[in-house]
Amino acid sequence: MKLVCSALFIAILMVITSCKHEVPNNTMVVHILNEPTDLHPCNGSSALRSELNLYTQVSLLKTDYNTGHLIPCLAKQLPVISNDGLSFTFELNESVLWDDNSPILASDIAFTAKANKCLLTNNQNNKYYWENLKNIEIDPLNSKKFTVTMSKPYILNTWFWIDVPILQESFFDAQKTLSKYSYEQMADSVFLKTKNDIKQWADTFNSAKYYNNPQFLKGAGPYKITKWDNGVSLTLEKKANYWTKNCSGTLFCQAYADKIIFKINSNNASTKLDLKNGLIDVSTMVDFSTFNELNNDEVFSKKYIMTLANTYNYLYVAMNMKPDGIKHKKIFNDVNVRKAMALLTPYDQINKIIYNNSCKRAIGPVSIFKTDFNENLKPIECNINKAKELLLEAGWKDTDNNQVLDKIIDGKKVDFEITINFMATQKQWEDIAKQLAESMQKVNIYAKLNPVDYNGFVGAAMNHDFDMSIGAWQGSAQPEDFSQLWHSKSWITNGLNFTGFGTPQSDSLIDKINVSVDESKRIELSKQFQEMVYNEQPYVFLFSQLRRVVVSKKWSNIEVYDEYPGVLLNTLKLN
Repeated sequence: MKLVCSALFIAILMVITSCKHEVPNNTMVVHILNEPTDLHPCNGSSALRSELNLYTQVSLLKTDYNTGHLIPCLAKQLPVISNDGLSFTFELNESVLWDDNSPILASDIAFTAKANKCLLTNNQNNKYYWENLKNIEIDPLNSKKFTVTMSKPYILNTWFWIDVPILQESFFDAQKTLSKYSYEQMADSVFLKTKNDIKQWADTFNSAKYYNNPQFLKGAGPYKITKWDNGVSLTLEKKANYWTKNCSGTLFCQAYADKIIFKINSNNASTKLDLKNGLIDVSTMVDFSTFNELNNDEVFSKKYIMTLANTYNYLYVAMNMKPDGIKHKKIFNDVNVRKAMALLTPYDQINKIIYNNSCKRAIGPVSIFKTDFNENLKPIECNINKAKELLLEAGWKDTDNNQVLDKIIDGKKVDFEITINFMATQKQWEDIAKQLAESMQKVNIYAKLNPVDYNGFVGAAMNHDFDMSIGAWQGSAQPEDFSQLWHSKSWITNGLNFTGFGTPQSDSLIDKINVSVDESKRIELSKQFQEMVYNEQPYVFLFSQLRRVVVSKKWSNIEVYDEYPGVLLNTLKLN
């Protein structure tokens, strides 16, 4: 028996030892809550995809995370702008190469623009930015020089390039199909119906292999995706040869970790255990209770750096302003009801219980940390009695004494019963929904909580299939284009204007902001728009989100930024 036990002990010891060696020394393990919906370089839209693009893709320009200003990346320098503000001349850095050591050329930029602009490409969330691109002309004497011409002035005519992964034409369009056609033709639906070659190209480009097959997830960044274990992890490995080795002066050229493993875990308890056991190197996604507990743990604090960082993001509760009246009742089409919801929200209580009083209030659709934030707008405070008055003014009473408000709408008695959507993986959002529901109950409103997965959450919002929906928007230092979130076109086309906010006046103001290249004028108009949103209350604006940054002290060179994702993993060095 003693020999058997000894043999078993040795076997267990060997397993434990082998497990320790599964993670090589210069491998970084990063905690994430969910995997990205896809990693298509053109068609995807999730926030995590944007972070992975920082390491696997490259763009013409980037945001300087220290200053918030534009800086060149693939480009040698910032573009030379014509006197009319419509033409932008770029020249590519001489040293930039694709993985096969072929140079990145102006023809790749031209292909990238056509691929994004083509109406047959499934990148509907990003199409808006390409509508204004008129032409790209390549210098006949310099294959790395080109001029981008836009149709009209626009505040993001240069900024939008920071989010565009540049595509290798020889990989994504070996037959050079798109090069035969103009940019105007890419946006002509009638013309495209007659071109089978473009349709065949688009069918291939939109196919699943470019969404999640590591073999086809190509980019010119210093890292490549080598493994995607669905629901478990994503692995990035540093390329043996990559052009950014010869690049200096920008954070995005660096690549110190040999391997970065993004480990998926939405369970707070097991994430906390992994951190305590040193199995996670970096997390910006632990919940606040876990963060606070670990921050007060002296043993843990000796091993990890922990900080709360400001962001340009904000947390909100959207209300369906244009319900169909059948599946979703005509409740939040009344501005007084929407204002009552803001007054019913227990902001201080939420901040204290869920966020340990660490969050700053969000006031409107612009981050309080941006220069164009309208400081004249004041945070709405919880006021149950004032909410009751507004609801009564809007015609809501408990006429049948069933403890639920009701009202005659379109000839029928309607009870004030609603559903609050939120992502099931976001524990804080569930806690917020519970507190909202409890507060609403004080005025005889019944709210049902509806946790859904990421795809269900986004699908319901974009299809206007909700009453209230808790979410968050990721912001940045770049000038605000309010079109995607607030223009009425974005509601009609099932875009990101979930609520249905928008009038001819607000649309006109957005259009004016977008062409106001004069900074002072743009800020003035932006403040007017913020006041318009504030008065209409399409959202309950909750908090400016804080990023919970946890990094193992075995990594050095740690900098924390307001810009997403807060920590640039490629810049961390193993001690």
